[in-house]
Amino acid sequence: MKRQRLRKKDTKNILGKIKDAYGVELSGEIDKVDIDGRTVFLVNNEPLLMEHDGNVYFTVYGIIKLMPGKGRVVVDEGAVKFIMNGADVMKPGIVEADESLKQGDFCYIVVEKKLTPLAVGVALVDGADMIGEKGKAIENIHHLNDKIWKFFFKK
Repeated sequence: MKRQRLRKKDTKNILGKIKDAYGVELSGEIDKVDIDGRTVFLVNNEPLLMEHDGNVYFTVYGIIKLMPGKGRVVVDEGAVKFIMNGADVMKPGIVEADESLKQGDFCYIVVEKKLTPLAVGVALVDGADMIGEKGKAIENIHHLNDKIWKFFFKK
């Protein structure tokens, strides 16, 4: 694993984006790690953030630890096994979605009742349009037990 400490300017930039987008205030040093072609940012040695298509998002661990108030999508238990295998999130499995979500926004997926975070993704439709009969609603970019998760938590 090649670990690279970010410059103070880059760290400040990333932490500012997270605060502006999600209202979550983080501080400390950030190290960059590449895992299976994906960039993960360790904030104070914790894998809280990741890069996807040039944007910085929370990892599943970051969601578990910080539980941001914006961007939550709730799925039924029937959707869990598909999401855990890397499938995108389909509209029929969604029971609740943050209505403020817009297409292209970061969101995180939790399972109903327990509200356990399962995955993070990018909205393919607006939050108000996520509940429906058919079609994809969220691109799954990272989930529990994928290569990123296993790298940090299955040693």
